Order: sequence, then C-alpha cells, then structure tokens
Amino acid sequence: MQAVCPAASAPFSSLSSLSLCHTSNGARFALLRQVSLFPHPIHFRRSPMPPTPRALFSGLKNAVSGALNQSTAGGTTATPPPMVEHNLPPWEDLAAALPKELESLKDRVPWAKERRFGLAGGKEPRVVFYRDNSSWCPYCERVWLQLEEKQVPYKVEKINMRCYGPKPEWYTRMVPSGLLPAVKIDGELITESMDIMLRLEQEFPERSLLPPPGSQESKALQGLLRLERQLFGSWLRFITSGWGDAGNGQRFEETMADVDGALRRFGGPYFLGKEFSMIDAVYAPFLERIAASVPYYKGLTVRNNKWSAVNGWYDAMDSRPAYHAMKSDDFTHVHDLPPQIGECYHNDASKDYWALVDGKAGSWDLPLKPETTGWGFDEGTAGKGEAAYSLVTNHAAVVRFALRPLRNDAEAYAEAVDVVFRYVAKALLEGTEKAGELPAGLPKQVKKAVEHLRDNVGVPRDMSYPAARQLRAHLNWALRQL
Repeated sequence: MQAVCPAASAPFSSLSSLSLCHTSNGARFALLRQVSLFPHPIHFRRSPMPPTPRALFSGLKNAVSGALNQSTAGGTTATPPPMVEHNLPPWEDLAAALPKELESLKDRVPWAKERRFGLAGGKEPRVVFYRDNSSWCPYCERVWLQLEEKQVPYKVEKINMRCYGPKPEWYTRMVPSGLLPAVKIDGELITESMDIMLRLEQEFPERSLLPPPGSQESKALQGLLRLERQLFGSWLRFITSGWGDAGNGQRFEETMADVDGALRRFGGPYFLGKEFSMIDAVYAPFLERIAASVPYYKGLTVRNNKWSAVNGWYDAMDSRPAYHAMKSDDFTHVHDLPPQIGECYHNDASKDYWALVDGKAGSWDLPLKPETTGWGFDEGTAGKGEAAYSLVTNHAAVVRFALRPLRNDAEAYAEAVDVVFRYVAKALLEGTEKAGELPAGLPKQVKKAVEHLRDNVGVPRDMSYPAARQLRAHLNWALRQL
C-alpha cells in the first residue's frame, strides 16, 4: 500500500494485508500475496484540493523564489504603505546573535540530502530514497525509519505528494504510477514500501531488524502485519465517518485492544519484545497518526489510555533518536490527513482536544503551559532557539511564503511583514519583554500574512514540535498587537 491523495484514482480502495514467509535462498522473508480485508472499495467525501504547499524553512528559498513575481503578475497592486519606523536590528545582526550551538540544526534529519553514517569519503551511498517533501507520507516514514535505525547510508530526493500538484516529469518517467516511496539500490528501482523494507533487510543484513528464522517471533510476523492493516481500516472508518460513531468507535477500540495484546505477547515494550524491529517501523506511522487524530476528531484519547502496553510502546519509541527526529505533531497530522484520505468528522466529544491542538482556549498563548498530546509531553519551555534559528536563517523565503494570501498586494506589504518577523525573532532570542512593542502604523493586511505562517508551520518538515509550538505562540503574541 502506498499513500495516495484525493487527486489520485481510487484512494485507499484496496486495503491489503501483506503475507510473508521464509524463502529457501537465504532471504528471511518474501512477499507472497495481498489479501483484501474489505470486499468492496471504500469511498470518501473528498475535501477541495488545497494549494500546493511549500517547505517553509528547509530549502524554501528555491521553492518560492519566483512566487512573489508570479503573485504580482497582472491585476492591480496596492499602493505601498508608508515606511514603518522602527529600531529593530537587521537580519544580519539577528543571525550573529544566534547561539553557536544552534549551528548543528543545519544537519537535522528531515533537512538532510544525504546520510552517510560513517561511509568512507569518496564512496557514494548505495541507496537513493525518494520520499515526500513534507514528511506526511506514512509509507515513506516506515522506510525512512528503517534506514535510520539500520544506519544505511542513503541519498534523499524529495517529491511532492499527488494531492499537491503534478509529480515532476522525471519522476513519473521513472515511476509511471507516481507513487511514493521508492528507492534505488545500486541503481535498481524498487517501489512499494513492504518490498523496499524486505529488500533493505536482504541487502544490508547488518543491524538486522528481523527475528531469526523459525523463532516464535518470526512465526508471529504474518499475523502482526494483518493486524496492522485491520488497525488501519478501523481507524480510517472511525475518523472519516460523520455517523455511526458508536459502532465504529467500538470496533476501533476492539482493534486497539488486540494491538495491546499483541504487544504483551513477547513482553514488550516493542512488538517482538525488548528490541526494536521492522514490525515497529511498519506500525509507527499509523499509531502516530492515530494518537493525534482520534482525540482531535472523536474525543477518544489513545495515548495514556487504558491500553497500557500501547502506552509503553509510545514511550519506548519516543526514546529512540531516529524516530524522535522524524515524528510529527498533532496539529500537522490532523490538517494534512484530509487532503490525503478525504474529509474527517468531529463529534461533540472532541471539542476540548480540538481547541487545544488548534491553538484555541489559550494553548498558543505565552507563556506556554505544559501539555500532553498525541506527540507526548512538552514542558513549554524548550525550542525557542531552534525556532529563532529556522526563522532567521530562512527569513527571505519565509516572508515570501507568508505573503502568498495577499496575492497581488504581496509586494506592497513585504517590508511590513519583514518587520513583524524580525520582531518575533528578537522576542524568541531575547524574550518578549526585551522585544518591546510592535512599531506603530503597521497596515492591517499584515495580520493575514502572519496568520498564514502561524497556521502552516510543519513538523518535522520545518522544525521540531517544541520549536513549532514556540513559533506559533510568538506569532500569536505578535498578532495580538496588530
């Protein structure tokens, strides 16, 4: 199964279970067949296609370099407002004020174009990994996590998901379906996430993530993979239905109980016992999205609920640097799901969690308070430096992105938006008290640009969750003064 967006034909119309068995040629497992869990396609009410996204902070300079010129082509442009008087430091001074230890952020895993893991200089990685550019695709995430856990050197090529516009022509020539993920190993193209994962285990047996052939853990793999597809199906039906919550919710909870039982079988905290395995990489993307989306849409808390073995699995996964570097937050997940799977429906029980995740009821107000979400626990004090680094080192591209809602008027208000973002950067570095108040006379149109940035910060694409939470809150703080 691959991630397919609403623009593609028959999204999620064949929910499949992957059956694995031993082979006689030394490879531990091979893909045998796909067994449909549902006899008929599932159809979704589709949300209108959203605008093409841009990576706000990682490589955004290239992505939106022409956006401003395009947005001002034709039509009437607003008269530029008067120059805003201020004493804010220029971006160069803000960059000089960044603590030296933040320079390591340029090597963030989500921004990496190549991961070498000690590969000798001059040698090229054997693997090229093609994944989505926003870190939304769950099937890309499972392969990505496997590569990181096995420490297989690889290069990265990022491709947009289909629900955000046509694929690059060079990619569809290589992969006619356009689906993600894909990898090349020594130049050989492999698609389908499970095929990729099994091949990676064969080609790179070091740090194996599969149990020994013939072991009880090995014999359990087929059932665990089938259960993962059942979990996917029950979750999908639950959050994309606007009726029948009682029945859909009961089936979802029953499946979660089965997952909890599966985690207990070998003693946990992982599915095959004390050690992380490929099965954990398979489950991780959807258990992550479940923890974010089910309380947001249906008011049912998944993490820290009655499934104690599932809770232990979440905690164990959070202790793994590879997973922690790539997992997303609730806000990103709940807003990137509808373009991929169709409309999702809230019920009355979801109101409080919905407000928490979307920054209502004070959750994006400074000073931030400690909070627990599907992402986990955040004290509300970390992340200011990372948020400042991401904003300061990519300020020109960030301003251009924020101006997009102003369309033909974008150029007229670029300077005013730039001033607000310098103000936010200063507050992140020095504190809101030292930053003072926003300069007087800022045009009201600036508010729309600042809101656009606040509502489109992506995790992990742009920064970690603690940093994103700080940036959203500091932008909110600035908005209150506009």
